[in-house]
Amino acid sequence: MADLSKIPIAPNPNGGPPNFADPPSLESTVLSLGLALICISMACLTLRLLSNYQRTSKFHLDDYLCIFGEVAGIGFWGIVYSVARDGNAKHSWDAPMSIVTASFIKRHFASQMLSYPALCATKAAVLALYIRVFDNSRWMRRTCYVLMVLIFLAYGVNIVLVIVYCLPRKGAPWDTAVLDRCGDPGILAISFGAFSVLSNIVLFVLPFPIILNQLLCPMKIIGLTGVYLVGLSTIVTSIMALRYRVKTFLGEDQLWNGFTVTITTFAEIFGTVCVSCAPALYAFSMNFVQKSDLYPSRRPRPMSSKKRTKTDNSSADGNKFDSMSNLKIHNDWTDKCAMSHGVRSGPLTRIYSTVNPSFTYIPMTNGIAKSTRIDQSSTIVDSNASTHPESWPEKM
Repeated sequence: MADLSKIPIAPNPNGGPPNFADPPSLESTVLSLGLALICISMACLTLRLLSNYQRTSKFHLDDYLCIFGEVAGIGFWGIVYSVARDGNAKHSWDAPMSIVTASFIKRHFASQMLSYPALCATKAAVLALYIRVFDNSRWMRRTCYVLMVLIFLAYGVNIVLVIVYCLPRKGAPWDTAVLDRCGDPGILAISFGAFSVLSNIVLFVLPFPIILNQLLCPMKIIGLTGVYLVGLSTIVTSIMALRYRVKTFLGEDQLWNGFTVTITTFAEIFGTVCVSCAPALYAFSMNFVQKSDLYPSRRPRPMSSKKRTKTDNSSADGNKFDSMSNLKIHNDWTDKCAMSHGVRSGPLTRIYSTVNPSFTYIPMTNGIAKSTRIDQSSTIVDSNASTHPESWPEKM
């Protein structure tokens, strides 16, 4: 019987002999990139949970989905790294056939059973967040619900296929026959890769119609730019994964390309976690960092007016109008920077009146970008001033 430890999995395309001594390996890439992404995503998730719990004393559906996706992603990375540490992250012509053991096949199955739920949960977390942030936009809510159903169906089908093709039949061993059968639906893997790219693009552009209608300050523009750069990176990684899925399907260095697919997969998982935590990170910076002594507050003097106005204390503190706890479109992502610079705000501006004891928020599309409370009892009326309602915004 031939010694499998001396036979490479595939012949070297250059015609050279196999390098079993010190071949190139992706083990260091899996370790360094994985640890870096885990640390960053865990930091974002921790700040997200801290910020949300400080405001609402509870977590929401998108929080739980994000936690599940992060845990499943860490488990997926741990399995991939254990396989790479055993010396399997090599080119196919530098790896002996003896590496294909029962343990290798079982870990291959386990990694797929974790990667699909992790991807599904992180994408669903973004959609659930959109539903909560843009809850008064009917088309956004309906679109997110439809996309969430499609994502659950797509990833659910892939989990079923993994169970059907990658589990040995009853009483059968975990051998190369199972591994060969697991690679049979290769065209489905390519279709799944294409769906992953498409879903990332949709998640990326979905909030654009609403965000572009807002008048944003420079600081918020910088923050959104950072968020969308991370989102763009997830699209790039999914495109790279699709490319290497095609190469693996065509039989080009299946071991090396397969590990590259796993690297791009956990990068996509942790990147999506970071994107879904962006609004909570903004809330954390508004509610904790900017209130601390390390962040000096600079506010302009009250604007002069023929009416005596009182600046709302809760607005000045940033608690009433900058609260991100409920993540609603009417009181989230408020243009705090625009207010601080006296710039006209968009539809997020609210005038807070003391006439109504219920403190109803009145939307003002082109109102002055300063949340004020008009004290009707102490209003000084100028006899020469126009009392036409249309002139009030100009005089405030």
